[in-house]
Amino acid sequence: MRKIQILIFVIAISISQLGWSQNPILKNSDPGFLYAADPAAEVYNGKVYVYCSHDQAGSTNFSGMQDYLVLESSDLKTWINHGVVLKPREYSWADGQMNAPDVAYKNGWYYFYFPFDKTHIGVAKSKSPVGPWEEAVTNKIATIFDPTVFVDDDGQAYIYGNDHKVRFAEGESHIYGAKLKDNMVELDGPWVRLTEEPVNEAVHVFKRHGVYYFHARVGRVTNYWMADSPLPQFASPKGLLATDAPQAPNHASAIEFNGAWYFFYHRGDVNNGSFHCRSACFDRMTFREDGTIEPISYTLTSNRPK
Repeated sequence: MRKIQILIFVIAISISQLGWSQNPILKNSDPGFLYAADPAAEVYNGKVYVYCSHDQAGSTNFSGMQDYLVLESSDLKTWINHGVVLKPREYSWADGQMNAPDVAYKNGWYYFYFPFDKTHIGVAKSKSPVGPWEEAVTNKIATIFDPTVFVDDDGQAYIYGNDHKVRFAEGESHIYGAKLKDNMVELDGPWVRLTEEPVNEAVHVFKRHGVYYFHARVGRVTNYWMADSPLPQFASPKGLLATDAPQAPNHASAIEFNGAWYFFYHRGDVNNGSFHCRSACFDRMTFREDGTIEPISYTLTSNRPK
């Protein structure tokens, strides 16, 4: 039975006759179905890879989150489900609840950043975007909630998150960022507070036309900020990016792929899911002429690439 459980499921998910698929990405009718939450989307070598945390079927809380899966697509229509690719509990130093991850590429390696015990950040690495993954460290590299990593055009890497459950200072939680050293597993300086406004969790960062965008969950919605540097003091608040995801605490990421932008998120009202059994989805992201973003519209039959 264990051998069956650790097999990597490679499932090509069929597309509809109209030429695009429906949300969610994975359907509970698919072989090898898993609840895929906290989607961190990345584009590598002309393909989209979505790194997800894993909700256990039937969960009534998040304590069972302990491993990670990856989804892959070359066109956002047909998807490959690689199944669980990383089990950090197999490392002697990683245990506890494992929330939202992220992956970054630099110098020939893909670095998988995962929280263990909710806020301690561990790192695995691979020569392939889907693994196999090996330990890049033997202990936490930092303490932050919901880590996300961004590599800028000049090669400088940054790690971001918020101090929810950590509290770098007295009072409310905010978005923080720090430089990473070239080895991608050490901080290169202190954490810098990037927002005046408090946030709850689910930080993500991306760059478009030289502008840096920061978004995070604030209460039950996702808000965003804009800045002209990766570690601003402070980024300018721009308001609502997305309402609360259906039956789930939203956690999102954004990518550009084949000339269009997409917003990845999860929802709990599909696949016989729940608040603790979420499924990854994505929808189009539209920018106004001034660079601000039209609030995201959640769909089930989505405006996919045609």
